[in-house]
Amino acid sequence: MNWHLEYKNEFCCPHCKYGQLIFRHDTSKGVGLSLECKSCPKTTALTCKVPAYIYNYQCSLECPNPLCTQLGHDGQKGWIYKVGDKTGNCKCYFCGIIFNPKASGLSSWISSQTERELLLFNFADNSWNIRHFGYKHRKIKHIYFSDIHPNWYILLVKQYAYYLLKFQVFSVSGIAQRVGTLKQFSLIIEQHKLQTYTEIDRQLLLTFFDNCQNYKAITFHNKLTFIKHFFEWLKLDDKYLIRQRDFPKLRNNDPEWLDEVTRTAIKQHLSKIPAPIACHYQVQEYTAARPVDVCQIAFDCLVEENGKWYIKFYQHKVARWHKLPATRDIRRVIEEQQQWIRQTLGSDYPYLFCHFRAIRTESYPSFPNIKPLPMPPKVNAEINPMVRIIRLLIEREKIQDANGLSPHFTGKITRSSRLQEVRVKYGMEAAQLYADHVRSATTFQHYAPATREQVAHVDLPFQALLMNPDNKFLPWQSLPESLLKNPKAHELDIEIAPRLVIYGHCALNPKTPCPHNLYPKCYGCSSFRPSTSKLSLYERQYAGEQERLQQASYAGAELAYEEAKTTVEAMDKWLPQLRRLANE
Repeated sequence: MNWHLEYKNEFCCPHCKYGQLIFRHDTSKGVGLSLECKSCPKTTALTCKVPAYIYNYQCSLECPNPLCTQLGHDGQKGWIYKVGDKTGNCKCYFCGIIFNPKASGLSSWISSQTERELLLFNFADNSWNIRHFGYKHRKIKHIYFSDIHPNWYILLVKQYAYYLLKFQVFSVSGIAQRVGTLKQFSLIIEQHKLQTYTEIDRQLLLTFFDNCQNYKAITFHNKLTFIKHFFEWLKLDDKYLIRQRDFPKLRNNDPEWLDEVTRTAIKQHLSKIPAPIACHYQVQEYTAARPVDVCQIAFDCLVEENGKWYIKFYQHKVARWHKLPATRDIRRVIEEQQQWIRQTLGSDYPYLFCHFRAIRTESYPSFPNIKPLPMPPKVNAEINPMVRIIRLLIEREKIQDANGLSPHFTGKITRSSRLQEVRVKYGMEAAQLYADHVRSATTFQHYAPATREQVAHVDLPFQALLMNPDNKFLPWQSLPESLLKNPKAHELDIEIAPRLVIYGHCALNPKTPCPHNLYPKCYGCSSFRPSTSKLSLYERQYAGEQERLQQASYAGAELAYEEAKTTVEAMDKWLPQLRRLANE
C-alpha cells in the first residue's frame, strides 16, 4: 500500500477513540511509517521498529577496543553505530564501548568491559595502562607518550617512566605530570635538532625558560624540578644545566583564620543553626585541624588516659594519629553529637559527623528540610554543609571582624593553630618539638608563622633605622657598599661661601647636584655621615655656630639666627655619639 497516495485520513485514534490519524514518514528514527493523532500525542507504528544499530550503522568506522575481535557487515572490526544526536559519540554493538571517533586518547573508549581484562604490556605502545605496574587511580588510567619526538628522546622518556612506575617512586599523577613536562621539553629538542641527550646544554634550558615566562611561579618551579630529576637520572650535570637561582621564589600567603572578634560573634549565634552543624564548627575551632581530619574524625574520638580526656584524630597529610587535651565543654559537645548520630544513623555509622543535603538559603536558620546522609561530610568547601551554613550565618547576622569588614570563612583554618600558641608561649624550639618537625623553617613558614604584632615589633625599629628620620649617627656598616670601598668618592669637604664648610661623607653621590637641595643644610640630612677624623673641625664649627647664634639673637638678625639654630640642632643629634665613639 502506498500510504502517501492511498490514505485519506479516514482512521480514528485507537487510544482516545476521537482524534483523526495523520500519516507521517520519519526517516531519522527507527520507526519509519506511523500514524499520529491530532488530539492526543500518541502515535501508531505501521512498521516494525528498527534498532539504532541498524539505521545508524557507520560502515566507515572500526572499533578501537583491542579486545573486540568480531567482524561487522562489511568485514571491518566491530559493528559501529551512532548514539545520540548532539554528542557525536558512537557505540560498538559487539563489545559495548562508547567512544568519540574524533578523539585521539584511549580514555574516550575505556569502559567496564576493558576494566575486567588487561592486554599484555607492550613497551612500544604510546599508552601504558597503569594497572600493569600495580597502580589504581580514580581518574588516571593510562600514561601517554604520543607527540613526543624525536625517536631517541621518546625512548629515554619511556625508560625513565618505566623506572618511575616499576619502583613506584612517585604517585601516578606525579609521573603523568613529569611525562607531560618532558613532552613539552621535546618541542625544544626537536626545534634544535639534537641527535643525543649529551648535546643538551644550558642554552637549551634558557630557551625553555623563555617559553615558560607566563606560567605561575609554582607551575614553573615544578617543571624545573621534574626536568632536573630527569637529568639526574640521565647522569647529566644537572647542577650546571639547572641552577639554584633558576627556581622562582615561592611566596606562601599568610594563613587566613577567623580573628577573635569574628569567632566570638559566631559562637553567640550557633544556637540558631542545627546542632550537628554547630558541633562540627566547634570541634574544628577547638582542634584547629585540617578539614579532612575533622570531616572523617572517628565516632569514638574521645579517649581517656590516666584520668585525663583527649580528642584523638588521624592526620591524613602526615599519616599519623594525633591527640589534644579535651576540656569539659568540648567533651559535652562531642557527647551530644555522639548521641545524635546513634539516634539518627544507627550504631554502625563509624564517623562523628555526616553529610547533609537539601540545604537551601531561604531555610536559614533552622533548615527544617535538611536530610542527613550516612557518609562523612564532603571536604570541598563549596559543598561542605558546615562551611555553607556558617557562611550564611556570617552574612545574615552581619558579623564583622576586628577591622569592621565582613570575614570570609574558607573552611580550612578556623583559628590560629595550637602550634601557634605553643610558639608564642614557649618559643620556636618548643613548637618544633611539639610538631616533630626536622627543620625549624618548616614550623615557622607553614605552621607557626610570626603574628603581625611580632613582625611589627621587630621590623618597625629596623625600618626606622634605615630611614634615619632623626639624623642619628649610624655606624659604617650601614653605609652603601660604594662608600665603604671608596670613601674619597663620597667625601664632602664642601665650602659654602662665605663662612660654612661641610665636613664628612654623603651616602649619595656628592659629585652630582643634591636631589634634596639641602646645601648648606647637609648636617641635618639623613644621607649625611660624619667622620671621626673630622671631630676637631666639628667641635670648632659647633662652638662658632653657638657664638653666631647668640650674636644674631642680640642683634635681632632673624635670618642669621635661623641658620645658626638649624645647624646647632642638626649637630646635636649626632655629635655626642661621635664624641663617645672617638673616645672608645
